[in-house]
Amino acid sequence: MKFRLHTLAIAATTSLLAIGAQAQGLYGEIGYNQLTFKEDNRGFGAKVEPSAIRGIVGYEINPNLAVEGHLGIGLNDDTTRIGGVSVKGEVDNMVGAFIKPKVKLGETVELFGRAGVASTKVSASSGGLSASDRGTSFAYGAGASFALTPQLSLNADYMNYYDRKGIKVDGVTVGVGFKF
Repeated sequence: MKFRLHTLAIAATTSLLAIGAQAQGLYGEIGYNQLTFKEDNRGFGAKVEPSAIRGIVGYEINPNLAVEGHLGIGLNDDTTRIGGVSVKGEVDNMVGAFIKPKVKLGETVELFGRAGVASTKVSASSGGLSASDRGTSFAYGAGASFALTPQLSLNADYMNYYDRKGIKVDGVTVGVGFKF
Protein backbone atom coordinates (compact mmCIF):
# COMPACT_ATOMS: atom_id res chain seq x y z
CA MET A 1 0.00 0.00 0.00
CA LYS A 2 2.85 2.39 0.77
CA PHE A 3 4.36 1.95 -2.68
CA ARG A 4 1.01 2.44 -4.41
CA LEU A 5 0.33 5.77 -2.68
CA HIS A 6 3.76 7.14 -3.64
CA THR A 7 3.35 5.91 -7.22
CA LEU A 8 -0.13 7.47 -7.37
CA ALA A 9 1.14 10.82 -6.04
CA ILE A 10 4.01 10.88 -8.55
CA ALA A 11 1.69 9.94 -11.42
CA ALA A 12 -0.86 12.60 -10.38
CA THR A 13 1.81 15.31 -10.17
CA THR A 14 3.28 14.32 -13.55
CA SER A 15 -0.21 14.34 -15.09
CA LEU A 16 -0.90 17.78 -13.66
CA LEU A 17 2.33 19.10 -15.17
CA ALA A 18 1.46 17.64 -18.58
CA ILE A 19 -2.06 19.09 -18.47
CA GLY A 20 -0.68 22.46 -17.42
CA ALA A 21 1.73 22.56 -20.32
CA GLN A 22 -1.27 22.48 -22.68
CA ALA A 23 -3.86 24.44 -20.69
CA GLN A 24 -4.09 27.30 -18.25
CA GLY A 25 -5.03 26.62 -14.66
CA LEU A 26 -1.76 25.15 -13.41
CA TYR A 27 -0.36 26.66 -10.22
CA GLY A 28 2.25 25.98 -7.60
CA GLU A 29 2.83 26.95 -3.99
CA ILE A 30 5.77 26.75 -1.64
CA GLY A 31 5.53 27.38 2.07
CA TYR A 32 6.95 27.04 5.56
CA ASN A 33 5.01 24.49 7.63
CA GLN A 34 5.05 24.65 11.45
CA LEU A 35 3.84 21.22 12.58
CA THR A 36 2.68 19.57 15.78
CA PHE A 37 3.45 15.84 16.20
CA LYS A 38 1.56 14.34 19.17
CA GLU A 39 1.55 10.78 20.38
CA ASP A 40 -0.76 9.54 23.12
CA ASN A 41 -0.81 5.77 23.52
CA ARG A 42 -2.08 4.11 26.69
CA GLY A 43 -1.24 7.00 28.97
CA PHE A 44 2.15 7.71 27.39
CA GLY A 45 2.12 11.11 25.73
CA ALA A 46 4.62 13.27 23.91
CA LYS A 47 4.39 16.41 21.83
CA VAL A 48 7.03 18.01 19.59
CA GLU A 49 6.79 20.88 17.12
CA PRO A 50 9.03 20.24 14.11
CA SER A 51 8.95 22.24 10.87
CA ALA A 52 8.86 21.39 7.17
CA ILE A 53 8.84 22.96 3.75
CA ARG A 54 5.80 22.12 1.64
CA GLY A 55 5.33 22.29 -2.10
CA ILE A 56 2.05 22.04 -3.97
CA VAL A 57 1.27 21.54 -7.64
CA GLY A 58 -2.38 22.13 -8.49
CA TYR A 59 -4.75 22.40 -11.41
CA GLU A 60 -7.94 24.48 -11.44
CA ILE A 61 -10.74 22.39 -12.91
CA ASN A 62 -13.09 25.38 -12.70
CA PRO A 63 -13.17 28.64 -10.67
CA ASN A 64 -14.50 26.79 -7.60
CA LEU A 65 -12.61 23.48 -7.68
CA ALA A 66 -9.01 22.36 -8.02
CA VAL A 67 -6.97 19.18 -7.53
CA GLU A 68 -3.57 19.20 -5.82
CA GLY A 69 -0.52 17.11 -5.11
CA HIS A 70 1.49 17.94 -1.95
CA LEU A 71 5.03 17.12 -0.92
CA GLY A 72 6.44 18.13 2.47
CA ILE A 73 10.05 17.63 3.56
CA GLY A 74 11.09 17.95 7.21
CA LEU A 75 13.36 20.91 8.00
CA ASN A 76 13.90 20.90 11.76
CA ASP A 77 13.21 18.41 14.53
CA ASP A 78 12.11 19.26 18.06
CA THR A 79 13.03 17.78 21.44
CA THR A 80 10.95 17.20 24.56
CA ARG A 81 11.66 15.62 27.92
CA ILE A 82 9.66 12.60 29.05
CA GLY A 83 10.38 11.32 32.55
CA GLY A 84 13.80 12.98 32.54
CA VAL A 85 14.72 11.48 29.15
CA SER A 86 15.29 13.71 26.12
CA VAL A 87 13.29 12.55 23.07
CA LYS A 88 13.72 14.04 19.59
CA GLY A 89 10.79 13.89 17.17
CA GLU A 90 10.45 14.90 13.56
CA VAL A 91 8.23 14.64 10.53
CA ASP A 92 10.46 13.27 7.78
CA ASN A 93 8.08 13.76 4.85
CA MET A 94 4.46 13.97 3.76
CA VAL A 95 2.93 13.11 0.38
CA GLY A 96 -0.71 13.79 -0.42
CA ALA A 97 -3.42 14.21 -3.05
CA PHE A 98 -6.33 16.58 -2.42
CA ILE A 99 -9.52 18.07 -3.79
CA LYS A 100 -9.72 21.82 -3.14
CA PRO A 101 -13.16 23.48 -3.17
CA LYS A 102 -12.82 27.28 -3.09
CA VAL A 103 -14.72 30.55 -3.26
CA LYS A 104 -13.56 34.06 -4.19
CA LEU A 105 -14.45 37.00 -1.97
CA GLY A 106 -13.89 40.01 -4.18
CA GLU A 107 -10.89 40.33 -6.46
CA THR A 108 -8.10 39.46 -4.02
CA VAL A 109 -9.33 37.04 -1.33
CA GLU A 110 -10.02 33.34 -1.82
CA LEU A 111 -11.18 30.94 0.91
CA PHE A 112 -10.65 27.22 0.40
CA GLY A 113 -10.91 23.79 1.95
CA ARG A 114 -8.92 20.64 1.25
CA ALA A 115 -9.84 16.99 1.58
CA GLY A 116 -7.85 13.98 0.49
CA VAL A 117 -5.31 11.43 1.60
CA ALA A 118 -1.79 11.90 2.96
CA SER A 119 1.05 9.52 3.73
CA THR A 120 3.23 10.81 6.58
CA LYS A 121 6.56 9.49 7.86
CA VAL A 122 7.58 10.38 11.43
CA SER A 123 10.70 9.55 13.46
CA ALA A 124 11.63 9.61 17.13
CA SER A 125 14.97 9.02 18.82
CA SER A 126 16.45 8.99 22.29
CA GLY A 127 19.80 7.87 23.69
CA GLY A 128 20.98 6.16 20.51
CA LEU A 129 17.64 4.37 19.96
CA SER A 130 15.44 5.43 17.08
CA ALA A 131 12.20 4.43 15.44
CA SER A 132 10.27 5.62 12.41
CA ASP A 133 6.90 4.81 10.95
CA ARG A 134 4.83 5.76 7.92
CA GLY A 135 1.07 5.99 8.00
CA THR A 136 -1.67 6.98 5.58
CA SER A 137 -4.94 8.60 6.55
CA PHE A 138 -7.70 10.96 5.51
CA ALA A 139 -6.33 14.52 5.58
CA TYR A 140 -8.17 17.84 5.54
CA GLY A 141 -7.75 21.55 6.08
CA ALA A 142 -8.82 25.09 5.27
CA GLY A 143 -7.16 28.37 4.44
CA ALA A 144 -7.07 31.64 2.57
CA SER A 145 -5.17 33.09 -0.35
CA PHE A 146 -4.52 36.80 -0.92
CA ALA A 147 -3.71 37.82 -4.51
CA LEU A 148 -0.89 40.36 -4.83
CA THR A 149 -1.01 40.25 -8.65
CA PRO A 150 -2.97 38.01 -11.06
CA GLN A 151 -0.07 35.50 -10.91
CA LEU A 152 1.28 35.90 -7.35
CA SER A 153 -0.43 35.26 -4.00
CA LEU A 154 0.26 34.91 -0.29
CA ASN A 155 -1.33 31.84 1.32
CA ALA A 156 -2.03 30.56 4.82
CA ASP A 157 -3.73 27.33 5.86
CA TYR A 158 -4.25 24.77 8.60
CA MET A 159 -3.96 21.08 7.67
CA ASN A 160 -4.52 17.86 9.61
CA TYR A 161 -2.22 15.39 7.82
CA TYR A 162 -2.53 12.33 10.05
CA ASP A 163 -4.80 11.33 12.94
CA ARG A 164 -4.85 7.59 13.73
CA LYS A 165 -3.79 5.13 16.42
CA GLY A 166 -2.99 7.82 18.99
CA ILE A 167 -0.73 9.80 16.65
CA LYS A 168 -1.66 13.20 15.23
CA VAL A 169 0.29 15.40 12.81
CA ASP A 170 -1.16 18.80 11.95
CA GLY A 171 0.08 22.31 11.34
CA VAL A 172 -0.10 25.78 9.90
CA THR A 173 1.60 26.80 6.64
CA VAL A 174 2.37 30.24 5.27
CA GLY A 175 3.67 30.58 1.76
CA VAL A 176 3.58 32.06 -1.69
CA GLY A 177 1.65 30.84 -4.74
CA PHE A 178 2.30 31.21 -8.48
CA LYS A 179 -0.13 30.80 -11.39
CA PHE A 180 1.47 29.67 -14.65
